Amino acid sequence: MKKIPYILLLLVFYSCSDWFDIQSDNTSVTDKKFFKDENSFYNALTDVYTQLRQPSLYGDNLSIGMLEFMGQNFTPYDERTTAFCKYDYTQIEQAGILSDIWREMFRAIGSCNKLIEEIEKTNVIFYNSGQKQIITGEAYALRGALHFELLRLFHPNITNDPSYRALPYMTTFGTQVSPSLSTTELLSKIIQDLKFAAELLKPYDPILTGISSSSIKPGEIDSKLRTFEMNYYAVTAILARISLYTGNYADAFSYADETFNHIRNVESRNQVFYYFTPGKYGSDFSFSREHIFGIASPPEGLTQLSEEMFNEKKIKTRTGLKDIFPEASDIRYRAWFNSSGNNEYIMSNKFGKESLLIDYNKTTSGESTSLPVRIPFIKLGEVALIAAESLNEQNQIDDAAQWIIDMETSKGASYLTKIKENGELNQNTLRKVIREEYEREFWGEGQLFFFHKRMNDTEITSYDGTKIEMSNKQYTLPVPPNAF
Repeated sequence: MKKIPYILLLLVFYSCSDWFDIQSDNTSVTDKKFFKDENSFYNALTDVYTQLRQPSLYGDNLSIGMLEFMGQNFTPYDERTTAFCKYDYTQIEQAGILSDIWREMFRAIGSCNKLIEEIEKTNVIFYNSGQKQIITGEAYALRGALHFELLRLFHPNITNDPSYRALPYMTTFGTQVSPSLSTTELLSKIIQDLKFAAELLKPYDPILTGISSSSIKPGEIDSKLRTFEMNYYAVTAILARISLYTGNYADAFSYADETFNHIRNVESRNQVFYYFTPGKYGSDFSFSREHIFGIASPPEGLTQLSEEMFNEKKIKTRTGLKDIFPEASDIRYRAWFNSSGNNEYIMSNKFGKESLLIDYNKTTSGESTSLPVRIPFIKLGEVALIAAESLNEQNQIDDAAQWIIDMETSKGASYLTKIKENGELNQNTLRKVIREEYEREFWGEGQLFFFHKRMNDTEITSYDGTKIEMSNKQYTLPVPPNAF
């Protein structure tokens, strides 16, 4: 059997686009051909991650591309990006972008469903303890998380219209489409899948104990690579994200706090995610050590896109970057951006070719090798902000502030510390700092648009400094024609 941990890294460099060969009835996969042993189930799971990194999904549209222009972080440079900034969904759909997102997201969900279907009925013996539960848990978690991503795109904010129906919740593999559900109904199923995934993962996921000092056995899941996969703490982090979205502050804090147990309970040398330490990994400009879950990307993926956008086309950030980062000591400002003159900036470093992931993999001789940047899906900064917002809205202001102070201190910043020292800390000032941190923390990650949508912002600042009026029309992507 091949050494499983290397499969994920090998797939950084090639795609398994023909993994599932659909039979003549267009619904079935030859399970005897693919799901014949423990290794094949892990390969099927890895293929889901391979699907997610393509440009139609997180390799472009749902990270540094469409969503970042919709969040007004970058200056548009052609008709397509101008349409993103103007929320012109007619033109976006004409380009096939919404159809691509819809189709490929449901294709990845379908792959999860096929994997779940096969692994739950298989007679294959899994020789590595807990591996069957880990693979099954990841598939359920991915199914729930991807449905939530679709909900954030194609449904209005739950507080505006909880009965809105556009999306189905797909739990079977094949061409038969489930009925569309309301936002409330979808969230119930999403949370159910994620909670079940957490139950499966918690007893077995090696991320709970950290990196083993012993060598990894053939076929064994390597805890050092768990942040490249939907691990247990990624599930709790996403449950925190969803709980905050629904306004359930108690659960949001509980899940966020549990996610930080990795840092509290695992000795520092064995932690696989933690706050970035300036100078420790000097070329890791994306701060990958803060990713609780990120999607592996080949050099011709996110890195090449970043090079094309910022070092070739010289796409500029929104105006007023210095106002967003008033402290020059903030390492996010120093690491991510370069000045192009005239008070204009380019995000040339964060995901560029000079940004490398250090010490995730070892050669046969034991030396560390570097990997290209990966695509962040959820990370420590967001979880800390979820904890802070949840506590603040429950009027636990001092405790809420400490979560942000810890986060900012790790970045060499003192925005909230100064406010607290000046005696200006209150619920409203903390809300303001949380908003400002969403503007600072997620460049190139597609999260600012979702923040504005969750907050029901009726006016946001455009890339050029003007104001844009926002409503459900701008915040809710239309379901592509002929989607069903």
